[in-house]
Amino acid sequence: LDIDSYAGSELTAFDGDTAAVEHLKYDVTNIVHYLRPRSHVLVVGTGGGRDILSALAFDQRAVTGVEINRNVLGLVNDRFGAFTGHLSRDPRVTFVNDEARSYIARMREEVDVIQISLIDTWAATASGAFVLTENSLYTLEAWHTFLDRLSPRGILTVSRWYYADRPGEVYRMAALASTTLLRMGVRRPGDHYAIVRARPATQHDSPDGIGTMLLSRAPLSDADLDLLESVAARLQFEVVQSPRGSADETFAAIASGEGLPEVLARHPLNLAAPTDDSPFFFHMLRLRDVLNTDRWGDQGIVAFNMKAVGVLGVLLITVVLLTAACILLPLALSRGRTDLAGAGPHLLYFAAIGFGFMLIEISQLQRLTVFLGHPSYSLSVVLFSLLVSSGLGSLSTARIGADVLGPALTRLGITIVVLTAFGVLTPAIVQAFEGASTPARILLSIGILLPIGFCMGMAFPLGLRVALQTSPELTPWLWGVNGATSVCASVLAVVIAIGAGISAAFWTGAACYAVSLAALVWQLQSRSGHAASRSVLTTSELQLPTSNSQLPRANSQV
Repeated sequence: LDIDSYAGSELTAFDGDTAAVEHLKYDVTNIVHYLRPRSHVLVVGTGGGRDILSALAFDQRAVTGVEINRNVLGLVNDRFGAFTGHLSRDPRVTFVNDEARSYIARMREEVDVIQISLIDTWAATASGAFVLTENSLYTLEAWHTFLDRLSPRGILTVSRWYYADRPGEVYRMAALASTTLLRMGVRRPGDHYAIVRARPATQHDSPDGIGTMLLSRAPLSDADLDLLESVAARLQFEVVQSPRGSADETFAAIASGEGLPEVLARHPLNLAAPTDDSPFFFHMLRLRDVLNTDRWGDQGIVAFNMKAVGVLGVLLITVVLLTAACILLPLALSRGRTDLAGAGPHLLYFAAIGFGFMLIEISQLQRLTVFLGHPSYSLSVVLFSLLVSSGLGSLSTARIGADVLGPALTRLGITIVVLTAFGVLTPAIVQAFEGASTPARILLSIGILLPIGFCMGMAFPLGLRVALQTSPELTPWLWGVNGATSVCASVLAVVIAIGAGISAAFWTGAACYAVSLAALVWQLQSRSGHAASRSVLTTSELQLPTSNSQLPRANSQV
């Protein structure tokens, strides 16, 4: 199966005889089955069913496979069911069409093994790089949930590509494990996990092997470690990290947990544990190093993800320059033909709401991707909700009378209050309801987005009506300013999110609406000043003479 034009998942021929799939016992991703036989295994992302089949080959007690893509389940169990052995008909196997993190969060029973083998996606990623895609499986909050749903003897096993010279992904996986355990009150996180590495059969254009982590709620016992070392030696695997030793200083420093933030800060790559606010597990290049090719030029295939950040930086510079050209060039061409007096408040207002709307939209899109568990869900839900609600907000301004500036100030103030409230409440709501069903999470997301979209939708028509009253000749240009800044903000939002977090992008957008309110106040003051000057002029023009000496002479021109 070829998923997202890159991620491959094999369909394995199976006739019910597990002896025919003995080769699966030599896969490093399945080493957990040696340590936890006769267990209930939960597989995250079943794909072609290989991990399901592996559990059966090890004669595990029960297997639950959670797959988000219904079409994949249909292909494996129906269309190609005769080839794959109709795995869904095995009484030990249960397939679930759901988002894995949400499903695990609302599980009532505990499982002995949770297996995540090379799960990632290139869906909804314009550049085709993992680094810009949110992933809800590799965050501190997600791993806390996974460990909570394990039995006392349970193990979370996660496999990623292992690059021998610079195993950045595996380092970061270790940092995520240590940080999660420290947050759970564990003093010696290194006692709770081991990492085993397998080299590839060939070195032709492939990652230098796979690293598999075995993470336990309880410290790994001596019996576990003896068995792990025995199996690794027999299968020619390498134990690169365990409570008994580390392959290098980086693994040792991360496993100790002492001064972990400082240890991670000294590393050339960004190894900090991803969170739901910054769920970019594959983003390992710090933004300050975008132009430093020494940081990412020798990273093998991982360099592809790091180059994506460089492309993003170039894209941001490009759109900033184009945005400036779209704003300033019309001004230069219309100089002397258009009255630009009073253009400042309008320019600031339309630029601010252009930046603000897209920063809010993109940040909510990224946050709800983590909450909903799939880019397709978040894309459709966020765009639908914001477009419909902002349209309704725009429509609501039609009833405002000719004096629009006062109501505009009031509604912009309400918008800022709403954005502030949901900016504070949304993370808590998302965390509290992560275990809800997919329809419930979709409805909850819509409930979050509708008030935000409704309020933001009022800003553009209100500003346009104010501009039509004071500077009607500027309205085409102001419309363009809003569009240009929106395009710029769509890139800026991603840069802020991967650099400082999704919340930072949201609050930057909220700050833009505060700037738009300030622009309206500026416009009100400008109008008041203009009205006052006109009042003084009118009074002086109409002032009557009070004495004969003030009457015009016969030869004077009045």
